[in-house]
Amino acid sequence: MSRLVLVRHAQASFGTEDYDRLSVLGHQQSHWLAEYFRSHDLQFDRVVRGSLRRHRETAEALVNLGVCGDPMEDARLNELDYDVLEHDYRAATGEGPADSREDFLHKFPQVFEGWAEGRYGGDHESFEAFEARIHGVMDDVGNGTTLVVTSGGVIGTILRRVMGLDARMAANLLLMIHNASVHEIVREGGIWRPSKFNATPHFDAGERAHARTYI
Repeated sequence: MSRLVLVRHAQASFGTEDYDRLSVLGHQQSHWLAEYFRSHDLQFDRVVRGSLRRHRETAEALVNLGVCGDPMEDARLNELDYDVLEHDYRAATGEGPADSREDFLHKFPQVFEGWAEGRYGGDHESFEAFEARIHGVMDDVGNGTTLVVTSGGVIGTILRRVMGLDARMAANLLLMIHNASVHEIVREGGIWRPSKFNATPHFDAGERAHARTYI
């Protein structure tokens, strides 16, 4: 049996010059996640992370609290480049940028679905290439439990494959993935099945409610 535990990186620095680093809250989120894993004595046969800084900094909290050793790095677990996709979407449709979360929730599924259907020009990674690299990671998973620190788009794409979702449904799913959340899929008899989605028990304490963030 193969068990894949997926962790979305903690909150990055949205709205700053360098998004790809954890915010102050993000560092706290990753620390609480590590404390939860340690207190429940969770064991992993292998640990892998993407190569982005926010992946590395999230994983560092797990290493520092003794949850795991240094993870392997795999760039196939890196996030889609949404800024480039949105630029190409706007060029193709004449739409302006999202000016509120409500507007973003409306536009993101359109951007994602159009990307999946190959409707945009521009020099961006194709949807097929994005899926192929993520499926490659899944196919490489051996027996035992593998912990993966990655991004929301990667997790959503994994769940799209496991659950047979269309692109629009996958986009709506990944929009709801919390920072530092835990997801799990299990492979038995050659079939992947979902076991856990968007778990954040490490934020259950009342004073931590503010830590359930999306961006």
